[in-house]
Amino acid sequence: MSSWLQKQVNERPNHPAFYWQDETWSFAEVAQEVTHWAAEFSSKIPNKEKRIGLFSRNSKEMYFSILALWELGKELVLLNTHLSLQELHYQLTDASVNQVVVSTESLPFFSELNQVTVIEMSRLNCGDKKLIETNATYQLDATASIMYTSGTTGNPKGVVQCFSNHLASALATQENMSITTDDCWLCPVPLFHISGLSIVIRQLVLGCSLRLYSKFDAKIVTNDLAKGCGTVISVVAVMLQELLELHPEKGYSSNFKAMLLGGGPISSKALEQCESYGIPVIQSYGMTETCSQVVALSFEDASAKIGSAGKPLKGMSIKIVDDTGRLLKQNEVGEVLLKGNNVVQQYLNGEQWQKVKWTVDGWFKTGDMGYLDKDGYLYLVSRLSELIISGGENIYPTEIEHVIQEFPGVKEVAVVGEPDEKWGAVPVAYIVGEPTITVEKINTFAQAYLARYKLPKRIYLCHSLPKTASGKLAKHRLTTIEREAFLSK
Repeated sequence: MSSWLQKQVNERPNHPAFYWQDETWSFAEVAQEVTHWAAEFSSKIPNKEKRIGLFSRNSKEMYFSILALWELGKELVLLNTHLSLQELHYQLTDASVNQVVVSTESLPFFSELNQVTVIEMSRLNCGDKKLIETNATYQLDATASIMYTSGTTGNPKGVVQCFSNHLASALATQENMSITTDDCWLCPVPLFHISGLSIVIRQLVLGCSLRLYSKFDAKIVTNDLAKGCGTVISVVAVMLQELLELHPEKGYSSNFKAMLLGGGPISSKALEQCESYGIPVIQSYGMTETCSQVVALSFEDASAKIGSAGKPLKGMSIKIVDDTGRLLKQNEVGEVLLKGNNVVQQYLNGEQWQKVKWTVDGWFKTGDMGYLDKDGYLYLVSRLSELIISGGENIYPTEIEHVIQEFPGVKEVAVVGEPDEKWGAVPVAYIVGEPTITVEKINTFAQAYLARYKLPKRIYLCHSLPKTASGKLAKHRLTTIEREAFLSK
């Protein structure tokens, strides 16, 4: 398969491809810029270096670096900019990375990492640099990118994403959301995360435009949606909540199609708000190992299937099994298993994980607990690692969170298990909300909806909750001393 960028240049050279702040590039102009970046990198990176690290927040330089390194046939190790030096050292060592392309602002941070050669993410005037003809081909079975999982259960694992996985994901999204070349996808999520990189892939595969933001700013995004600067946007729940608070009286532009929501379900309160404002929200379920969404809930089904992640996208198969691998019936809770072309086949250096995470016949074990209803809709109840076993009873944090989210004034809630001498573990809740909220009020409200053993044994009022770089809740940080930083004083 030829380079996806070259394919778009051949088919629609003058079509708007990339927006960054006040600048615009057509596909032909993107390709021209990428050629200069490729020349810059080829003069600094030896041919033998197949795997290159990338460390940057969203920027036009990050975007062009990704495309240029792919044109040079490199495998990209996308590094989370929130990592500590110790975490970076682990990932770079695990991936055998010798050279890292680093944004100018982050160069001082890398000065302590002697194990790698650092290349500044900048393109000088090429001048005497010879522009190279890359004639790049994206081999479908070749590795395109490597991203590390968050490592909530031990060391992070490098997820090996092939071009074929990315292609299958983009085509399934096109089918699910009716994406055309007329669409412009707004990207306020990080490019080093699958939520962001998958938008670049969709642009290259489907020929839509991409508008990139350095970070999520609700005011800027709201203004752009009102002006018609984009038709689709990827968000997580906390971003959606901020956008709802700033929703303009006249609404968004008539060309706006949908918000793709990842990173967890939407509360019924927020869903009602979206309905009242006429904002279509497509709730989705996916992960790094599936190269973005694999299950989605259409806006039309949202009110009838509240709490559901939706149905599998085209090409995806799903089943629910117990801990012996036995197939479960509808409405029975078990582990969610997935199979499809966008599901990766391995972890980097992860031979010990092959039998743990993949079945003999190729199903991927997600580690998520859920069930399928009679219509084939998936409902997620918990991460397997988050399951709280209290006095022999299985408690799913998501169920408790859904109840507490309904209390007026609650903005965010996270339920985790705490060790307990008597019960083994008990559920506790961390809540961000209005100043009027009290522990007593929450307890009284929850008692009407939850069995006694499911009631949070302790409630902590917080000014904020820990998040990953992509805006997802980082619950594991609430189980360490680090939680003190989030508690209201």
